[in-house]
Amino acid sequence: MMTPELGRLMSNKDDLARVAIAQRVGERLAAVDLGEVDRRAAETLARVLVTDAAEQVRRELSMAIRHAKYLPKDIARKIAHDIDTVACPFLEVTEVFTEEEWHQLVLTISRSALVAVARRSTIPEGLASLLAELGSQETVETLLDNKAAPMTARVCGTVIDRFDGEAAVLERMASRDDLLAEIAVTLSTKVAGAAREMLTRRYKLPDFTEVVGAEAEVGSTLRMIRVTPPLGLAALIRALRKDGKLTDLLLLKAAEDRLIEFL
Repeated sequence: MMTPELGRLMSNKDDLARVAIAQRVGERLAAVDLGEVDRRAAETLARVLVTDAAEQVRRELSMAIRHAKYLPKDIARKIAHDIDTVACPFLEVTEVFTEEEWHQLVLTISRSALVAVARRSTIPEGLASLLAELGSQETVETLLDNKAAPMTARVCGTVIDRFDGEAAVLERMASRDDLLAEIAVTLSTKVAGAAREMLTRRYKLPDFTEVVGAEAEVGSTLRMIRVTPPLGLAALIRALRKDGKLTDLLLLKAAEDRLIEFL
């Protein structure tokens, strides 16, 4: 616990002096062979520094203790909820939080801090799923770019449901080489061009992917037909014929849907 004397002592030092103290305290807390008495003293100083008015002091402390294996949770949580320049470097590498604590933090830390968490070198499935569910598009794109993030059905399904239609997100997922087969097939119906070709080559689904892609395209055309006024159907049919999209599959699906005026 901070004493009034310690508070007054720290407040009388200039910023550079407190930065130097923060660096030394951080180094002490990160040491694995620090004795119990010295550790308690360093933790007491850290509790003062973590509330310092100067951003530079708090940032130096954060950087110095981000690799610490043993750190009081109150200090760690305080850093995690600080401004981004202090919190993000710490959150990207610290190992002091349990998975349950990570789940709680994700609900309260800043958007930029979530991006930092998505860059971590170890991300359990539960945390990845929560980031996919709650994170911004930047967070999710960072998660998809992170090879350490597990691409399970739960994680990928959440991303696809949230960002269906967002080409930048889905193409990032399509570039992964560790997708489940069913996820690759689902993506092949939602991406186009180079991304679909990459999925086809990587997951060896040429024939099935072509069929699924054709069915997805037919589904999109059928939706267009349904909303086209009767007087516009002739022009639509001419356009489809010109583009080579007036296929047997389209006619079959139109018949199944009883689109009599189109037929």
